[in-house]
Amino acid sequence: MAERTGNTPRRPLLTRIVNYFREARAELARVTWPTREEIIQSTQAILLFAFFAMVILGLYDLVFRFLTGLINR
Repeated sequence: MAERTGNTPRRPLLTRIVNYFREARAELARVTWPTREEIIQSTQAILLFAFFAMVILGLYDLVFRFLTGLINR
C-alpha cells in the first residue's frame, strides 16, 4: 500500500462515502442524455445489424455443413 504524503488528516469514512455520492449525483446532472427518438433509432440500427449478421452467419453455416457433408461421403 502506498504511503500518504503530506500532513493532511484523513477524513472519516462516512464523510468520504457521502461526498462520493454527492459528486456522483453532480456528475450525472451534467450528462447529456439521449432523447427517446435517438434511443429508438439506435435500437433499430442494432437490431438490423444483428439480423443481417444472423443471416450471413446462417448462410456460412449452411455452406460449410454442405461442404463437410460432401467430404464425409
